[in-house]
Amino acid sequence: GGSLGLNIQGQGMTAYVWDGGGSRATHVEFPGDKVSNLDGAEMVDHATHVMGTIVAQGITSTLRGAAFDASGMAYDWNSDYAEMATEAANGMLVSNHSYWIGNNSNAWIYGAYDSRARQFDQVAVAAPFYLAVTAAGNDRNDFSDDILASYLSLKGGYNLTRGMQNAKNYLTVGAVSQVLNYQSPQSVVMSEFSSWGPTDDGRIKPEVVAKGVNVRSTLTASDTSNGIESGTSMASPGVAGVALLLQQYYNSINQAYMRAATLKGLIMHTADEAGPDVGPDYMFGWGLVNAERAATTITNAQNQNAMISELNLLNGNSYSITVAANGTTPLNASISWTDPAASSQNSGTNDPTTSYLSRDLDIRITKDNEVFFPWTLDPANPADSAVRTADNFRDNFEKVQVDNPSGTYTITVTHKGTLPTSGSTAGQRFSLIVTGPSLVLNNEDITRTKPFVVYPNPSKGFINVGYEATTDRVQIQLFDISGRIVKTLDSSALNNSIDISDLANGVYVLKCNDGNKSVSQKIVLSK
Repeated sequence: GGSLGLNIQGQGMTAYVWDGGGSRATHVEFPGDKVSNLDGAEMVDHATHVMGTIVAQGITSTLRGAAFDASGMAYDWNSDYAEMATEAANGMLVSNHSYWIGNNSNAWIYGAYDSRARQFDQVAVAAPFYLAVTAAGNDRNDFSDDILASYLSLKGGYNLTRGMQNAKNYLTVGAVSQVLNYQSPQSVVMSEFSSWGPTDDGRIKPEVVAKGVNVRSTLTASDTSNGIESGTSMASPGVAGVALLLQQYYNSINQAYMRAATLKGLIMHTADEAGPDVGPDYMFGWGLVNAERAATTITNAQNQNAMISELNLLNGNSYSITVAANGTTPLNASISWTDPAASSQNSGTNDPTTSYLSRDLDIRITKDNEVFFPWTLDPANPADSAVRTADNFRDNFEKVQVDNPSGTYTITVTHKGTLPTSGSTAGQRFSLIVTGPSLVLNNEDITRTKPFVVYPNPSKGFINVGYEATTDRVQIQLFDISGRIVKTLDSSALNNSIDISDLANGVYVLKCNDGNKSVSQKIVLSK
């Protein structure tokens, strides 16, 4: 039923939820064994509401979850990190955490990179395909505690995301009102309660926002009960559901899942602009999550009209690609990486300025003598608009935007400091995403290998493929313009003529993958 016609509904996927208790697994919206409670925790409304937002089947249409054909696994929050590490090692891809563990009355915890933030980053590095989604908190209108009330007055609503949510590799979600029809940034209305960043070291939190006001979902009173709740707890599971769907779609095309940094970066890269000024801010992050645009970017990457690449930057090296873009919408390029846990943590200091970024990668776009820098914010003046005048040295997601692009541009990724130089962990893995109007990617830069030739192109029914593989096992596939596989070819066909006359006229993408590298070429069939 989605606008893209992809039939991506969570089939075969599993969402994991850690919360204050278990979910009501017998609810009619969780038919059969759709939802399981894994540690015997007592069911609670909060956890059931969160689970329904992700996977409720939609027996009642107003309760349908984002990934309604997925299954759900529920844990309480006791021993959460140990359980998360175990499940991630067993293939878990996405989890939701609409809670916080700590003492609210300690003012230093707001904005802090505390022990739990650091511990989660350790979990994330050990499980590079696992993305955890968490709620930003609801402290912006909470004057019930004297210490928090004083802090709110001092900070003006900023610097409120609490320790755990400040981990570099969590995707932290703020709450806004429902957006029925996005027309402009003003369509996205901030809730009264959603906690704002920045972290103490100036990183952008929350990273994105989603509907968290008056969300209807499943409850525990009976097997048919439901109700309306508000909070960032309600926004976070909606984004977790989107993340699960994007992994499903990407895997349906590529027969592999995205690394967590890629998925997190894709969600931020494709968010709708929100907030008072252009660019990110400490209220809305990078904006309102847009699942349709994220999925379209996956499709376009297959057709070479966009780029989603998972790369590794070695110490002292740089990576560059040239692109051509022309139009009135921006050329955007972003990098995202799973940043290792910092060597230290905050254990009680109020508002330190210590940087907790372990690896400092940089992205710039250049054209002739003009340099385009990534968006950056000033934590000392959190209400100020973002600027594009220097490198970003705080965040492990950076985005460069070229307004009204015209011509050929070079995208370059470099690093500051020293990266690991030996073993399987040499360098720093990062994900590069590029989108823009009438985008043309330099095929030699994309493939990073020669020879790779496909001819004749356009084809009248036969093509010849020349490809120098690095292994004996080569997977060859042909995709249509929507990203669906339409033909799987035998590797013996390499350097031989391949019959594609049974396909309809149109644009296709031929992809060769030998396990070490992947190359693609757009093909026009015109019989």
